[in-house]
Amino acid sequence: MIDDKRQCSLKSVSLYLTPREAAEMKSELERLLKDPEANEHFHVYSDRNDREISCSVITEKKLKNIKSFNKVEQKVLTEE
Repeated sequence: MIDDKRQCSLKSVSLYLTPREAAEMKSELERLLKDPEANEHFHVYSDRNDREISCSVITEKKLKNIKSFNKVEQKVLTEE
């Protein structure tokens, strides 16, 4: 998990979603899980468009190509 604004790792997060936001997240996660190796991601925007969740599925295969991620992603994805 990455805090995009602060450019650092998040160790804990709480999500408070509307039913629409939760349903959209569920649907999009199910889509990604059909092919977790695909180079895909999604965004869920709040009903007021003032919040955003970006999500992708990371796999060992994707981590082998760590250079394809930006510097912050590389740092967070290789942290212990």
